[in-house]
Amino acid sequence: MGLRETLRKAAGLLVEMPSETEAQPEAAAAGSASAEIDRLFAELEGKSGGGAPRPARTVEQIVRETPGPNLEDIAAAEGPPPPVAAPDGTVDFAALYQQALLPAASFSAEQMLEMLASLPADLPLETRRQTVKVTLASMGKAIGATPETIVADATRKLAALNAYVDHLARQTSEFVANTELEIAALQAQIDEKRRAIQAAQQQQTQATSACEREADRLDDVLEFFSLDVPPSKHAPPA
Repeated sequence: MGLRETLRKAAGLLVEMPSETEAQPEAAAAGSASAEIDRLFAELEGKSGGGAPRPARTVEQIVRETPGPNLEDIAAAEGPPPPVAAPDGTVDFAALYQQALLPAASFSAEQMLEMLASLPADLPLETRRQTVKVTLASMGKAIGATPETIVADATRKLAALNAYVDHLARQTSEFVANTELEIAALQAQIDEKRRAIQAAQQQQTQATSACEREADRLDDVLEFFSLDVPPSKHAPPA
């Protein structure tokens, strides 16, 4: 799947945020941190139903509701691609995101990937989701991280990648078109030089033939006054 298709799909994904009771700071402040974690683990084990979840929102809606540029603002950025790619094709993604003016995330999408990688590979998907929810609930308030901020960070970075690749494609297309024109002009010059070479060679051949014919005529004068002995052409065969 291409970057544009990935971004389009991502923008339309539905995300269900934590329940209303989890979303209200006063509810979490009512008990100790350990009590909150115990409650969340109880949910993880199916012992508590928790509050009613808030209505699911699309990823694009979440991005619009969090501080930072909207997806279309990132995709519509103009100007040449930032010089973040090395000759070997490696890309400095941090520099790319910085030049796209993406806000710094207190808990980035890359850190989220590291957290997911630390979970057992055979853990069921729903258990992994609940485990992450517990972790974010226990530390998210301290660092200002929520599922919304992580989703927004990942989506904006997708948009920045798509914008960069689009700019790079346009720049490459312009370079190829201009270079093809230069090649055509150079090819015309090459063809002209080749024709000049052929003309010079043809002129040489014609001049050489004319000189050889004239030399034969002048030689006849010498032969007329010379003895009929070698190297005269009138000398009898040996």
